[in-house]
Amino acid sequence: MRSEVCEPAFTIIAPYYDTLMSFVNYPAWVTYIENILAVHNRNEKRILDIACGTGICLELWSQRGYTIFGLDMSMSMLAICKQRFAYSNNGSVHLINGDMRRIGFAGKMPIITCLYDSLNHLLSVDDLFGCLQSVYDGLEPGGIFIFDMNTVHCLRDEWGNSTFYRKDDKINSIWINSFDSTTCISTLEVRLKIDENGTTKTLSEFHQERGYQLSLIRSMLDELGFRSSLYRHLTFQPAKENDLRIMGVAEK
Repeated sequence: MRSEVCEPAFTIIAPYYDTLMSFVNYPAWVTYIENILAVHNRNEKRILDIACGTGICLELWSQRGYTIFGLDMSMSMLAICKQRFAYSNNGSVHLINGDMRRIGFAGKMPIITCLYDSLNHLLSVDDLFGCLQSVYDGLEPGGIFIFDMNTVHCLRDEWGNSTFYRKDDKINSIWINSFDSTTCISTLEVRLKIDENGTTKTLSEFHQERGYQLSLIRSMLDELGFRSSLYRHLTFQPAKENDLRIMGVAEK
């Protein structure tokens, strides 16, 4: 349940997000995406990453010679992202405050990405379809959209109705999950207890993700005119409903 003092998603958690996500092998994700691009004969070096967050993947792509555009709705997350490039931005990284449901990006892109289950944060079919439409409109002819999503199986059976505890550096956290089988929405309250500069502070934030059946994802992409493939994450094997995370590749 959401506590009365719980903040909206990706606000006060922003300064601690990278520490909390330190277990994620982001270099492997970026290499996997480069492999997808190679399989689909793409050698462009411009990427728009929507819901870019604190920009870890942006940094990795920048180090590999890409020109990167990062879009995120959270000013708190973008502030951390800007700090990441404060002394290393050679003009190849451009950050934009915006809504992935209405990208409104000036110019067309050859590659658009949306990573780490960001699309699951869109809680209605209309919002997800609006985002996919916005991506389609923002791609060059022949452009490619690469995204990942948590499956219904992940949110229902892996996260489910559970509480677990973690310690990351000076952060003790409690993760309280609940799943609504009617809406396929997973609700998370993450509570942080942070020991910092001799003081302790307690924060909490509220997150929700919706799981979508693979057949619905495919039908949306088909309706928009994409040619798409859904893979089990980090592989090129066809995605199945009992996978935890899938990677989508959609060509305009």
